[in-house]
Amino acid sequence: MPRLLFALLLLLFAFAQEATHVVAPGDTLFSLARRYGTTVEELMRLNGLESFLIRPGQVLKVKPLEASTHVVAPGDTLFALARRYGTTVDALMRLNGLASPELKVGQVLRLPPNQEAPPAPEGQAQGEVEEEWNPESPLLRAVLRYLGVPYKYGANSPLALDCSAFVAQVYAELGVALPRTSKEQYQALTPADALRPGDLVFFSFGGKEVDHVGIYLGRGVFAHASSYGSRVVIESLEAPFYQKAYRGARRVAQEATASLGSPPGPSSGR
Repeated sequence: MPRLLFALLLLLFAFAQEATHVVAPGDTLFSLARRYGTTVEELMRLNGLESFLIRPGQVLKVKPLEASTHVVAPGDTLFALARRYGTTVDALMRLNGLASPELKVGQVLRLPPNQEAPPAPEGQAQGEVEEEWNPESPLLRAVLRYLGVPYKYGANSPLALDCSAFVAQVYAELGVALPRTSKEQYQALTPADALRPGDLVFFSFGGKEVDHVGIYLGRGVFAHASSYGSRVVIESLEAPFYQKAYRGARRVAQEATASLGSPPGPSSGR
């Protein structure tokens, strides 16, 4: 009897340290991430998943931990903090109930579970942004305005977008006209070898043909209208799910990408 009691205590301790969830009909990784205050990418990493597909009865590790916080410093942006803490802008906005990506100095933000800031590189102040992307760029500002807009296949309106419409709308705000579909965009633009912010990244989820597109923002992340997430989100291009479907990048015309570091001038056509 004492042995059985000891075994039960050990089992209860294990569950307390690493909580689990039994997948029910209708559950998705996206809904579970919201329920447990984490991210889809973290759930995939924690459970060794290579795709978003889960099945009823499957036991998933969710491991909810007490959220830590971050006090907003001058120069902080949601995009920079998402990269710093290994999460997404969308997750930070949901967790903190933010209606817009604007931050105020001194504001206290909750962070997703198990997120710790890496040490700042030598000679770089904490919170300082790497130079490979510009947080004040017109492109990034345009992308952030679309975060959370619902995804709908074939849609192209302020109320709903599909992936290629999102890309075309963002670049239209910079005065650049792009083809309507992801396949047409892939065929019309110049291949990009080394990724740069503003490049379009293409995927194939249904076979050999390109059927999805997003905008690379630098630092290993891209923005896209996600059919799985049902809205515009920013996610890691390095996630196994996206790496498996990745088909390459294309570069928008030089005169367009030049506007990423400064507001568009008269030549942009705006």
